[in-house]
Amino acid sequence: MVKCLCSCLFLSLLVSFTPAFGDANVLKNPGFENGIEDWADRSCKIEAVTTPIHSGAKSAKVSGRTAEWQGIKQSLLGKVLNGKTYKISAWVRLENADSDTMISIEQADDKGTVYKNVAKAPVGKTEWVELSGEFTLDASGTLKTLDVYIEGPPQDVNFFVDDVVVFGPEATKVQQADPNAAKTEPNAPGKNAK
Repeated sequence: MVKCLCSCLFLSLLVSFTPAFGDANVLKNPGFENGIEDWADRSCKIEAVTTPIHSGAKSAKVSGRTAEWQGIKQSLLGKVLNGKTYKISAWVRLENADSDTMISIEQADDKGTVYKNVAKAPVGKTEWVELSGEFTLDASGTLKTLDVYIEGPPQDVNFFVDDVVVFGPEATKVQQADPNAAKTEPNAPGKNAK
């Protein structure tokens, strides 16, 4: 009886600490170990660098910025599910000034385009700072754009990004299991401007 009770308790604890099916970092190349593959610029220059790094061998450097909204982005189209909440984080370090830095979402659907701030914090030149927050997708009709991006320092301030995470249920796994799951259109070509 005691043995059975202990086994049941162990299984209950195991289940409670196991993430829901399909929960994972939905981003590709989140630590820039494959250079800037799967990432894009927001009207500035992005490149993979080997110093400074938060972890691994590389990070991304964002430079040549002429406006606060310019930064680095990755599309979430086809990777996340409508109505679901995702934990989003990124490690950021500035190069030539201290300033507030943000993680934001650009979402364009049948209602138009909106920009949502996920996290904001002061970031400096001497150490990495983690930005962290949550985002719930609430799309209306067809999604045309859904980008996560890092922005915020004033123009001409360069910054580094590493270990970006968008954690939650993977849309691709749900769509494979359910052929009736909603699908989204790919990003239209061209640069996004705020």
